[in-house]
Amino acid sequence: MTFRTSNEIHPYHIGHPLTVKESSDEQIEAVCSKILQETETEKKKESIICKNCRNEITTVEYSIAANGQHAHIFKNPLGITFHIGCFSRAWGCFIYGIPTYEATWFTGFTWCIAVCANCFTHLGWHYQSGRESFYGLIMANLVKHVKIH
Repeated sequence: MTFRTSNEIHPYHIGHPLTVKESSDEQIEAVCSKILQETETEKKKESIICKNCRNEITTVEYSIAANGQHAHIFKNPLGITFHIGCFSRAWGCFIYGIPTYEATWFTGFTWCIAVCANCFTHLGWHYQSGRESFYGLIMANLVKHVKIH
């Protein structure tokens, strides 16, 4: 078995290790950049799960901005305040009800209730306007969970 010394760098694109002395700044920067890209990719694989039953609802990758931002705080006609995050996809949700414009938080969009497809906990709303649609999910009813591969 061969052990490598701590002063060796293992670039992804070269089959043999380079020592620090043989490595150029560009190669070191390329390796560091690749590691940062992989870290960002892993962040995008963070699941957003139902706080009640742990069912996967969506992932961080599908976070979007609606009206210029991802997170919103709204109050419904009954005075209940909701902190929601916007997502383009939420396969763990079941959409319930007849679309309505009544008291919509997003002008021009109808909404229906979105519940967890597993335990039926109210998770937010599905908004639609023509071909555009997204989910406004209640952050207090969700938890981030890192997928282990």
